[in-house]
Amino acid sequence: MRPLLFFFLTIILFSSQPLSAGQSIKTAGEKTVVVEGFGSSKQEALLQAKRAAVEEGIGVMLSSQTEVENFVLKKDKIITQSFGAVTKYTLLKENHKDDTWQVKIRATVSLDSIKANLMALKILLISMDKPRMMVLIQEDNGKNSESAIVDYLRNKKFDLVDPAQSAALMNKKDPFILRALQGDPVAAARLGAENGAEYILVGKVRKSLMTNKLLNTTGMKSGQASLTVKVVNCSNGRIVTSKSATGAAVHVAEEIATGKAAEKAAENLMDNALFESIVASFQDTVNNGADFEVTISGVNNYRLQKQITRQLKELKNVVSVTKRNFGGGKLSLAVTYKGTADGFCDKVDSSSIGQSSLMVTGVTGNRITMNLESR
Repeated sequence: MRPLLFFFLTIILFSSQPLSAGQSIKTAGEKTVVVEGFGSSKQEALLQAKRAAVEEGIGVMLSSQTEVENFVLKKDKIITQSFGAVTKYTLLKENHKDDTWQVKIRATVSLDSIKANLMALKILLISMDKPRMMVLIQEDNGKNSESAIVDYLRNKKFDLVDPAQSAALMNKKDPFILRALQGDPVAAARLGAENGAEYILVGKVRKSLMTNKLLNTTGMKSGQASLTVKVVNCSNGRIVTSKSATGAAVHVAEEIATGKAAEKAAENLMDNALFESIVASFQDTVNNGADFEVTISGVNNYRLQKQITRQLKELKNVVSVTKRNFGGGKLSLAVTYKGTADGFCDKVDSSSIGQSSLMVTGVTGNRITMNLESR
């Protein structure tokens, strides 16, 4: 017990110390720092500066899981997790030289949730290149839940695909659309991408009436609704979050009672779980890196694919490179990069691989295609 107690006391004392001489503490959960960022574009440089602000202002929290037996350390798993958000910043300096942008900013970084901080949320969405979200909810006899979710996201300044466009899709009764609504992430991702969205929120509402003897004597109806949704990244088909919620409402008319219950279920979903999960996912992407699916053609042997993988791993701000598939002259990689797709492509395009060069041939969302060409 004593070694563990000493460890946690050390962490507490360390975290209470100022992180740098340049910081000015505003509140217990907020710090101001001056940092720099570099990139192939001003946007990329600003993104790197905001990430540096989070890293310097908040630091890194280390969570250590240990197992001690007879005073011998059997395992020590260190999990590094960066968190925090830039709530406001001022551009102090910018410089553009030799295809490289340099910016200096004064940023205020908060430990607190940014759910209720509209300015911090705006900065986060801009850092994510203002991703468009599509909302598609299957609901009999109305669109109460979808309308409530759309209104909620609009109030938070999300960029949304026109609801009329979603309504037109619902009217088609296409089996592919039904697959997406039923939670198939691949179908949902394709549907969102085809309609210009980076993320798609799909779900289904179930409505019913609850029998209540007391209400029956008044002529009122008790409407019940359960709503289940998934948010899917359209670039890779990954599920960002999946949540459910219920709602209830009373009215003299059955349809109005169930419709209001569906609306309440949507409000409960956004307030209690879903919105926080979406923001946390976006914040993780900005702080820790975005995932790109990279497909490279013209890779005709095993040695070349190893060399490409190794060189990409050595690039600055590349967190990880994982081989997904290799064969038929194509190499598929999953790349996590602290920056934008354009910033990654700027680093890779025209880079030398032996007697060949990597040439970027296409960028669609988080999907990047390249070709290995002889020089």
